[in-house]
Amino acid sequence: MLKNTFIHLPGIGAKKERTFWEKGILTWEDFERNFSRQRSFFPIEIDNTLWSALDDSRAALDRGDFDYFAERLPSNEHYRIALSEPASTVFLDIESTGLSLYYDHTTLIGAADPNQYHLYMKGHDLKLITEVLSKAKCIVTFNGTMFDIKFIRKEFPQLNMPKAHVDLRFFGLPYGIRGTQKHIEQELGLKRVDEIRDMRGDSAPLLWYQYSRGDIEAGRKLIEYNHADIEGMKFIFDAILTKKFQANRLLSKFSKPPRFFREHHQLKWTDEPKDRRADRIFLPPSRAETRPKITYADLAHNSRAANLRVVGIDLTGSEKRPTGWCLLAGSEAITKLIRTDKDIIRETLDAKPDLVSIDSPLSMPKGRIRVTNDDPGRTKFGIMRECERTLKKRGVNVYPSLIDSMQKLTERGIDLSKHLRSLGVPVIESYPGAAQDIMGIPRKRASLEYLKEGLGAFGIAGSFLNTNVSHDEVDAVTSAIVGVFFWSGRFEALGNDDEEYLIIPDLLVPPDPWRNRMVVGFSGPIASGKTTGARFFEKRGFSYGRYSQVLEEILKERGDKVNRQTLQKLGDRIHKKPGQRWLSRELARRLPRDKNLAIDGLRFLEDHAYLVESFGPAFFHIHVTASESVRKKRYIETGNNSSEFQKAILHPVEAKIPRLAEIAGKRVTNDDTMDSYEEQLARIIQEIERIDASDTRDNQVEITADR
Repeated sequence: MLKNTFIHLPGIGAKKERTFWEKGILTWEDFERNFSRQRSFFPIEIDNTLWSALDDSRAALDRGDFDYFAERLPSNEHYRIALSEPASTVFLDIESTGLSLYYDHTTLIGAADPNQYHLYMKGHDLKLITEVLSKAKCIVTFNGTMFDIKFIRKEFPQLNMPKAHVDLRFFGLPYGIRGTQKHIEQELGLKRVDEIRDMRGDSAPLLWYQYSRGDIEAGRKLIEYNHADIEGMKFIFDAILTKKFQANRLLSKFSKPPRFFREHHQLKWTDEPKDRRADRIFLPPSRAETRPKITYADLAHNSRAANLRVVGIDLTGSEKRPTGWCLLAGSEAITKLIRTDKDIIRETLDAKPDLVSIDSPLSMPKGRIRVTNDDPGRTKFGIMRECERTLKKRGVNVYPSLIDSMQKLTERGIDLSKHLRSLGVPVIESYPGAAQDIMGIPRKRASLEYLKEGLGAFGIAGSFLNTNVSHDEVDAVTSAIVGVFFWSGRFEALGNDDEEYLIIPDLLVPPDPWRNRMVVGFSGPIASGKTTGARFFEKRGFSYGRYSQVLEEILKERGDKVNRQTLQKLGDRIHKKPGQRWLSRELARRLPRDKNLAIDGLRFLEDHAYLVESFGPAFFHIHVTASESVRKKRYIETGNNSSEFQKAILHPVEAKIPRLAEIAGKRVTNDDTMDSYEEQLARIIQEIERIDASDTRDNQVEITADR
């Protein structure tokens, strides 16, 4: 049909080409007979450029260069190349571990010309598919533009595919052929064999998982499913071409649509690896890697993560449905189902976790003030956060946080995290499904048992592996594992400061900057020596920051006086709204991101929670105490009087300071001399540096092992 094609020539579009055909100019030879290279009596401008392009077209066809035409034809006209070279038209379909180009990988490539089916299974030789595609003049896919071709180009850049591509998903739209491939097949009357008739696309990852673990029959069924997809494409292509020829009767003047689907092509198997018959398929045992991409031991090898305690919560939208809960103590997981928020909080506090990881949105899109649809900002600010948009772009299925079905869950997650943080418990948001994809283990939708098996291979122990537990409990285990990724520095934070962050594993990020940083925060009652301690660290190269500096800046911008009374008054107002977490975030924004930090003046339990969430194991909380008499003396020496001291220590915030001592990692008594105090702080620095040095040695071992 290419000899009947003119729209690839300069200055000739679909209308002019149709005019040629209507006037009987059906081939390039007809064109040359009707037009002189010196002069044209036809009402179009024909110059040397067009004649040169015609000569180039003939030369390209003679040498079999069909890429020449693919580059010049509109994509919806690539079918002409398939009609010109039906024997060299290859139908292509892949199977993968999931839909995400970012995280998943190809497991099977099926490629068939009109007569024979060929395949590549991950871990085996790519040679046959390489040969098939290198000889192809045109490929046909269903949604290959968005899926199959992208996967192949990412994973197999060495494969030389033709540039001519007919994507049936889009090719059929002008003729009312739309929907999924299975839906279109049913509408057109194609019936698949009983064994795979009810199979869906999400069955393929499970079949691959089974095959990679020794189940040959699962591998054969995966191939049969792929083969059926390709046979279905042939049937659909024929149907679209028939409609296209019916819509444009002129096409019938010089071509008939070939029948790519003549009859159902049956797969034939052989158990003999040396069987040389071309129509026989031998499937050997899988050679694919079956272990997770990373293990618990890879994450928890350093001293800061080895004894980590993480609570994972797979939250439900209502107390009517039980929530999955897990305590991950080291590599040992203990799971249970809990219904009420009160019991979730009690169990979590009793577990004394370093971190809580919750599978639920813990924030709303920026600008939203409530989760329900009557929020006046719904239209402007939408229902989706930045982290969800990012995952969507990566091909990970995630629900918007404020879609109707998610509103109660989001509200419950926000309330639960707020309560835990108010008690000093750091909380991160996790998404087990994405984590499982990244770790290389199947999601629960594929098989709960295979998910449990994958978690066991990852290195998690516990009775949940061998007992009948709910999928919520198993997802709670994965949520807790995300906390380990976070603590070890192998994570990515998706989102922004205003909406906060969703934490997902990242297997490629270098963890050293996260692990080796030092962030020291000081809490304690008035005049105990918090500022002195922070300044001591500043002299040793730490960047200094204090909570009150944010308040001072606000007061100065307003033109107000800056003193203890105005600072306390403003601090009280901010603590109520927009909240202490907002103040912590504002302080963090003012601090350098790549230096060690000394933070002065933690006053609330939320401050501790926020700093752990921001800096993980790099954060060291030091609580300084001193007797009231010593503190009073110091307070007066700064120019204040005794009554002012009594008024200051009776402030409501001061009553909460002792609770910070309960969660601090280090407690220092500052009743003696300055030298004594600084000696204690120097020992703390040495202890932190020893931890960092140990972690660095462990990291070096890890890198060597990877090589």
